[in-house]
Amino acid sequence: MLPSLGRIPYLNTEPFFGDDPVRAEARTATPRAMIDLVRGGQVDVAPLPIVAAFDHPDLFLPVGDMGIATESDAKSVLLFSRVPPADLGGRRIAVIDDTATSARLLSVLLRRYFTVGGYQLVPLEAPADAYLLIGDRALLQSPHDPDYPHVTDLATAWHEWTGLPFVFAAWMQRAGVAAAYVAAAVDYLDRQLTTNLADLGALALRRPDCGLDAAAVRRYLQTFEYRFGPRTWTAVDRFRELDAQVGVRHDAA
Repeated sequence: MLPSLGRIPYLNTEPFFGDDPVRAEARTATPRAMIDLVRGGQVDVAPLPIVAAFDHPDLFLPVGDMGIATESDAKSVLLFSRVPPADLGGRRIAVIDDTATSARLLSVLLRRYFTVGGYQLVPLEAPADAYLLIGDRALLQSPHDPDYPHVTDLATAWHEWTGLPFVFAAWMQRAGVAAAYVAAAVDYLDRQLTTNLADLGALALRRPDCGLDAAAVRRYLQTFEYRFGPRTWTAVDRFRELDAQVGVRHDAA
C-alpha cells in the first residue's frame, strides 16, 4: 500500500509517475504549497523543494536519492530582465508565487555571483524591472520579449559559478511515516522512472496542455538528473551553505 503522494504539476515531474490511478490520486500543488501540505500531514511523500530540508531538517527526510537536478540549463527557471542581472541593484524584481527554492537561488546568485544589493522582491503582478518564472510557465514563455531582453537561466548561472549541478527538488517523506509505506513509494517511483526514461517523448501524450511535441518534451526532460549521486548531494550542501549566508527566506516555507 502506498502512502499519500504529492505531485508537482510541472512537466519535469512526470517521469516519476505512470498514467495510472496513483498519479490521478496524488495531491497536486505548486512547490511552495506542497511544503505546507506535507507539514500539515495531508501528504506523506512528495517531491519537495530542496530548501524544505534546509528549513525543517527534522520534519522532511530525503528518500530514494531521487529528485530534479540539472548540470546545465533548466529551461524552466528563468529571470527575464530589462537590464543585465549585474545591474539590478536598487530595482524591483517580481517573483512567481509558486517558488520556494528558485527564489532563494535567485538571491544567492544576485548577492554572491552578480554582487547585486538593494533590490526589492515583489509579487509577480507588480510593476518590476525583472521577473522570475518557474515550471511550465517559464518553459512556455517566449524568450523574445523586447521589454525584457535579458534572459538568465538560473541553473546555468549556478553551474558557471560553482561548476556543480543544481538541485531544485528531492523526494522526501514526512518524519514518522511508516517505513513500509515509504519503501512502497520509492519502489513505485523508481519503477516508473525506469520506464519513462526509456521513452521520455511518450510523456507528451500525457501533457497536451504544454503544446510540445514528443521531440521537444524529450529534449526538455533529458536536461534533468532524476537519480542523485554523491556529487549531486555535494551540490545540495554547497547551496545550503550559501543560502544560510544570504539568509533570505521570502516567506517560502
